[in-house]
Formats: sequence, C-alpha cells, structure tokens
Amino acid sequence: MKTPGSPESPLESRAEAALAAFSEIVGSTPRYAPLVPAVASPSYHAVESASFAVSPAEGAPSFFLRLGLDEVADLVDDAAAFAAAIRFHHLGLSPQPLVRDVETRSVLFARLDEGWRAARIDDLIRTERVSRLIEIQKEIAAGALLGRSWSVFDGITELWTIAVRDGGDLPGDTDWMLSWTETIREAVTASGIDIRPAHGDPHASNVMLGSNGALCLVDFDMAGDMDPYYQLGVQMNELYQFESQMKPLLEMHDGSFSDKAFNRCRVYAAADDFYWALRSLVLELRSPPRGIEFLKYANWRFLRCRMLLGHPDFEARLRAL
Repeated sequence: MKTPGSPESPLESRAEAALAAFSEIVGSTPRYAPLVPAVASPSYHAVESASFAVSPAEGAPSFFLRLGLDEVADLVDDAAAFAAAIRFHHLGLSPQPLVRDVETRSVLFARLDEGWRAARIDDLIRTERVSRLIEIQKEIAAGALLGRSWSVFDGITELWTIAVRDGGDLPGDTDWMLSWTETIREAVTASGIDIRPAHGDPHASNVMLGSNGALCLVDFDMAGDMDPYYQLGVQMNELYQFESQMKPLLEMHDGSFSDKAFNRCRVYAAADDFYWALRSLVLELRSPPRGIEFLKYANWRFLRCRMLLGHPDFEARLRAL
C-alpha cells in the first residue's frame, strides 16, 4: 500500500483528493492500494468505477473507496446511488456507506472482511442462494420508493442518442432491435406497471458472498424505482440458459407461476440486453485504452438480444402481456 503524495495516474490523484476530503475518518496519513481489476467480458465487473482498499496509518485496510468513472458521470445519479446504499445498509443488505464527496465523485464504505468475495453465476444458480437473493429483492421492494424513477426504455433512448451522435460501432440490424424495444415499451405500458424500489443491477458480480453463506449487495448506480419484473427478468436471463430453469424464480418471487408475468420477464430481458449492449458501446467510445473488452461484451449482448427477439414465440409473448 502507498501513502498519498506521489500519484501515478489521474485515478490515483482523484483517490488522494478523496482521502483528503475524508481525513476525519481515515486520518491524515492513510494508505491505499487499488482493488478489483476491471473486466468487461464476460462478467462486466468493476468497469464503471475504480476501487481502493484504504487503511489508517497503521493496521489492516478497514475502508473501501469507490470512485465513479468520468465516462459514466452523465449516466449515473450519484446522490440517488448513495441514498440507496444507505437504505439497503439499514436493511442489513449491503456494506455501510460512511461518507460521499461530490467533487471527486467518491464514496467511502466500511470494508467487508476477508471472508467475502464477489459471486459468480455458478454460485448463484444454487437454489438456496437464488432464493435468498430474491428474498432480498422483495424486502427492498416492500419499502418506500427511493425517489429516482427509471426504466430500461428511457435508458435505451438516452444511450441510443449518445451512440448515434458520437459514431458508435452499431451493427447493421440495430434499427430492427431498436424498433422492437419500442414495441416492447408500448406493450408493457399498456399492460400496466407497478413501480417499486429496486437494486436494479443483479449482475452476479454485484452480489457478495460471505464465508457463512450470507449474501449482500454492492454497486448501487442502477438503484431506483422500477417494475420489479424488469429486475427479475434480468436475473433469469443472466443465471440460466433454459426457460425451464427460469420459471421457478418467478414462483419464488410471486408465490405462484403465471404465463403473463413470465412473458413480462422475458420481454424485459430482450430490452435489457439491448440496453447493456448500447452502454458498452458508449464505454468503448469514451474509455481510454485499458485492455477492457467493451466491444466484445456489447456484441455478446446484441447477439442474445437478437436470439430473444427472433424467437418464433416472441410476438405472442407481447400479445399475452
């Protein structure tokens, strides 16, 4: 670990500025070291933030410093993310956020102990873990609204505008996929939406596993008030390949299975694939060369979107909402 005073990159300069802002907590002579190398493909892990372990002058690291990257500053509501982190911690579902610095777009958390690690898909497909994750999501959804309304369709509109304006490497059939997402929006809106608070980003790497089997959530940039079936559909789509494997998650979530709710989850999954493909293209445009395979990840999400939209039953799903 190093002491502030000789930053070797712009990110380290920001980290040191944040530590100075947090000196009442970390002390006047903290030490810090980078954590969590960024990987876009296949896991999309730690690519929209930079993180550092932080310790006071003596002792083991006891803080986790998270810096939001400039590339996504216009896509993230930092204040809403911090408020969600506080809410979820009070529910016992996430690490403790200690303080936020607006100038450096940083948040200081109490660090989880060494018994915790980021989950992988293989970890979460186990029935006891996925059922616990759904319980956590339902507990969040039972609370008061967070105050940040968000939908995947509004997100697509925002990202599409940026990608077209800035010359993103869009595949030749993106107009076709975009038109389908507009059709999905119309069908979902017509069927009615129950907005509830949600973590909103159930990638496996945003779930931490404790040594005693406990789960907690991290990364609150997507947290907001949304249709809970969006989050559930995303989770199904990430964890499982076959719909027979996905359907029990809906039973865990609702207490029973219905084709109407399952169709809603599946059409949301297609829209989400398009959203994250576009978001990855925007990161490809904006990010300095760091060896992160944004384009590879974007192409994978476009491919899975095509597969969902091109399924013979997809239009029937929309009509059945």
